[in-house]
Amino acid sequence: MRIESLPVGWTARAARMDDIDRVLELFDARARTPYGESARSRQSVESWWTSPRFSLATDTRLVLDADDTVAGMASVMNPGEPYSEFVPSAVVHPLYEDRSELWDRLHSWGLERAQELVTLASDGRRVIAACRASSRDSARRAALERAGFEVVRVTNRMRADLAAPLSPAVWPKGVSVRTADVGADLEAIAFLYLETWRDQRGFVEIPFDTVVAGFREDIEHEGARFDPTLWFLAVERDGLAGIALCSGHIAGDATRGYVNALGVSTSHRKRGIGLALLQDAFAEFHRRGYAAVELDVDTGNATGALEVYERAGMQSIRQSMAYEKELRPETVLAS
Repeated sequence: MRIESLPVGWTARAARMDDIDRVLELFDARARTPYGESARSRQSVESWWTSPRFSLATDTRLVLDADDTVAGMASVMNPGEPYSEFVPSAVVHPLYEDRSELWDRLHSWGLERAQELVTLASDGRRVIAACRASSRDSARRAALERAGFEVVRVTNRMRADLAAPLSPAVWPKGVSVRTADVGADLEAIAFLYLETWRDQRGFVEIPFDTVVAGFREDIEHEGARFDPTLWFLAVERDGLAGIALCSGHIAGDATRGYVNALGVSTSHRKRGIGLALLQDAFAEFHRRGYAAVELDVDTGNATGALEVYERAGMQSIRQSMAYEKELRPETVLAS
């Protein structure tokens, strides 16, 4: 696959590990257009590029302008089993964001590569291409719509300002909180994580071993930055009632914490456990001197999570749109 018909002096090729700094500049420039802040850290890009499900040679294309600056990049991420979703992404430097043909060629390449990966999914399974764009990033959204993507949900980025007085956590009788022992707790965490996400719109069942392996891979790539003391577990009679899995940085910014996952077991909901987990997490971030904590939530979340976050003092600071395009429809196989 090639990206054709580039301007005179421009070239296209696969990314290499020594391109990371130039690609980070591209990502930062694109993110600062709507956000005014960075969207990725060097470590997150290294983690992505060294994933066993990703190949720089086959899953990336850089477009370089006549000055050898990265003008745009296309990539496709394979999240693994059940291979029902692939993530083709196109990023164009703001210097060239009005070049619709550049966006379109990058998306075309990404969708073609994603279509090649559809064969990994079992026969009959519906497969989609999925990606996100800031509601403020009009150039990116227009390019996605030209490529045939449709908005399927809206996500709020929410923030709690830790300079304000914090409400103490109030735990239900018999429920306590502790931090994770990853070696002993990881499978129970993965089980509850799966249970929580089954409530979400568009959920596709993921093999349990795949979820556990994904957690292990993320922890390995975080390396010394992974902090299990920011994984909060709500426990009742030695069983796991809820989780708040947090990290101590956003795109390398260690002044803001992030809640990667908040979930409460279906048998323990409506008892204030989710709110208490957030409040305990916020108190720990405040103790460590953080300015804020952020998270993302689907505005159509069926569990009432948005209300919980607002009760915890969080406010929406921006929105992003989740886009999908069907790569293969579901088919019923003859018995």
